[in-house]
Amino acid sequence: MSRRDLDIAYLGKLGADMYALYCTLAKECKFSYYVFMSSGKKLGENLRKLRLKKNMSQGDLATALSVDRAYISNIENGRMNPTLSTLEKIANALGISSSELLK
Repeated sequence: MSRRDLDIAYLGKLGADMYALYCTLAKECKFSYYVFMSSGKKLGENLRKLRLKKNMSQGDLATALSVDRAYISNIENGRMNPTLSTLEKIANALGISSSELLK
């Protein structure tokens, strides 16, 4: 498959599985997971800022996501990057779009 073969309908079908969508885009557009990894600190800073703006503790967010509080701490401190599906869950729990987390 070439980049020009990636049409909107195909990407829309993959949209149900965000991880598959990301992997396809990464492969076809020649960017790597490391590009996403490098934004970890910024993502963590944004997450902390948005979480506090919603008056949520790390524990509150962790409970909403059914994950351990340490997982939220690791994301906020740039030690861990969430999957795209987890980003969506975080955004939903905060009542924001996932793109706001990545600004």
